[in-house]
Amino acid sequence: MKKIIFILALPFSYCLTAQNNCSCDLYNITKTTNSNNLKVAETLIQSNSISCNANGHFLMGSLFLERKKIDSAEYYLLKAEKNFKEINCNDSSLLYTYKKLSRLYYIKSDFPKTQDYSLKMLRCAEIAKNVFEEANGLIMIAQIFNQTNQAEKGIVFTRRAMKLLNKIEKTNEKLDILFTLSKRYLWHYQDTKLLSSLDSSFLLSSLQIELAKKTKNLSSLARAYNNLQGVEYERGHFKKALVYIDSSFAFTDKTNFADLRVNYFDKADLFIEMNQLNEAKKMADSSLYFSKLYGQEIYTAENYEQISLIEKKRGNYQEAFEFSEMARTITDSIRNVEKVEAVTELEKKYNQVKNESTIKELANKKQLYLFVAISALLATFTIGLFFLFQSLKHKKQILETEQRLNRARMNPHFFFNALTALQKFSMGNNSGQAMASHLAKFSNIMRETLESTYKEYITIEQEIDFLSEYLEVQKIRFPETFSYEVSADKNLEIDELQIPAMIIQPFVENSIEHGFVGVEYGGKIIIRFKKEHQELLIQIEDNGKGLSSSTKEQNDHISRASQIIKDRLYLLNLKLKTKSRFSLENNTKGPGVTVKIYLPYLFKDQKTT
Repeated sequence: MKKIIFILALPFSYCLTAQNNCSCDLYNITKTTNSNNLKVAETLIQSNSISCNANGHFLMGSLFLERKKIDSAEYYLLKAEKNFKEINCNDSSLLYTYKKLSRLYYIKSDFPKTQDYSLKMLRCAEIAKNVFEEANGLIMIAQIFNQTNQAEKGIVFTRRAMKLLNKIEKTNEKLDILFTLSKRYLWHYQDTKLLSSLDSSFLLSSLQIELAKKTKNLSSLARAYNNLQGVEYERGHFKKALVYIDSSFAFTDKTNFADLRVNYFDKADLFIEMNQLNEAKKMADSSLYFSKLYGQEIYTAENYEQISLIEKKRGNYQEAFEFSEMARTITDSIRNVEKVEAVTELEKKYNQVKNESTIKELANKKQLYLFVAISALLATFTIGLFFLFQSLKHKKQILETEQRLNRARMNPHFFFNALTALQKFSMGNNSGQAMASHLAKFSNIMRETLESTYKEYITIEQEIDFLSEYLEVQKIRFPETFSYEVSADKNLEIDELQIPAMIIQPFVENSIEHGFVGVEYGGKIIIRFKKEHQELLIQIEDNGKGLSSSTKEQNDHISRASQIIKDRLYLLNLKLKTKSRFSLENNTKGPGVTVKIYLPYLFKDQKTT
């Protein structure tokens, strides 16, 4: 954790202290008189101004990067980074330098450096309030996690980028983010087989096609069709996927090696699935050709693997093995896979040195080794017993906590009192439809209460429904005593976010049955779900008597409610290693009590054990 914080702190300091002193008048003059960017860059580099040197190095590095001269691009971009830091340039200058370096190291398949510069770029974009580049940074970080087989970490950053989509105003920028988001969700499905990710990819590509057609952006249209092809491929609809890939080819710029490489690769995959191996080989060879022109080794390795599979299916096992070996060589060098070590000289010497003096020395040490071994076994046994005792004590504590929770799911008096209130309601001049509605709510409350004994988490949406029904039944018991309001921020995914079951009801019950007793005004309960500092905040507020005027009975009830939530948060923090907490205080303005419960963001597709 400390290493991650350190990495993030570096770009933060660079961006935070940045000043707008990077302007280079010579750049504007030279650019006006000379349209040759290479000449402009050379002129700026030869200048005596460090700011002009920085701009010249950046321009030169960008030119070499576009021409796929990676080593030269790296040299000039690192020079630009150094120059910009020397004169404390504004964050936007560093942002685009970091972005270029991130792209450069991704082409080199140096994923640690790619991640480093992506994190620096993200921090600069956040400070500059550049939403588009912030989304780009998040998506690049997600992509690196995917490339290093860490899909679940990657999807966290993808979701963060997804939330920025509606804040991006420029059409071309929105099209770019739609495309990369769709690709990330497609990759996440391929790694996890989570159908919701595949559906998200399809939806984002459909939106991209709609917007690209409106703006007549052909290259974006081509990429969107390629992503839709990927979705249909995963669904097993190969003929439909083939139509999409042909549509992508129709709109692809024939000078765009990267997109052509992807299209040929994906079409080869489709022909493999359709057992048209000769056509698959043609497509795979074309994809390999464009991969080499594009110059990224990880893609070349993927091409070799694909060709190996085709040759294996065609019965050409020698060629299949050779291509597989070429792919493995590239992949091992990129991802630092440990190679099998040769037999060392030390092992040879050890086998050769077997003279009498060595045997005698070993015999003399035999007793000492035996004593040490017995001591080590006794120490291990003692330590094992200690940890076993601690583990059993810990499990006992957890079981006792869970038993307390099961006993305290809901005050049993509520059910008896609610039934009595319903009985009185049925004897009054009320419609049968109203009675049936109240009974349905009461039965739902009972069912949810019983199910909560084995259902640890529920969504916010389910909790809102439960609380609404519970409060409606309580209003039958205490007519015209209180009103209530339950709401959630619009940016919360209430159908995806989960919270511990029965965590709010004890405090609501306390407000109704004790907080409003004896007050001469209408009571009100307000329950809000919102985001605060990367946590979920649940706030329960009433305008009752408050803690200072509470009777002993109410204090006992508050203690019961507090113990319930302490137990729930204890188990939650224990299982998920979180820092959930709560507070209970009198309102500073007016009567009543406010409870604040802080929980981690916990989505349905996350592991909860």
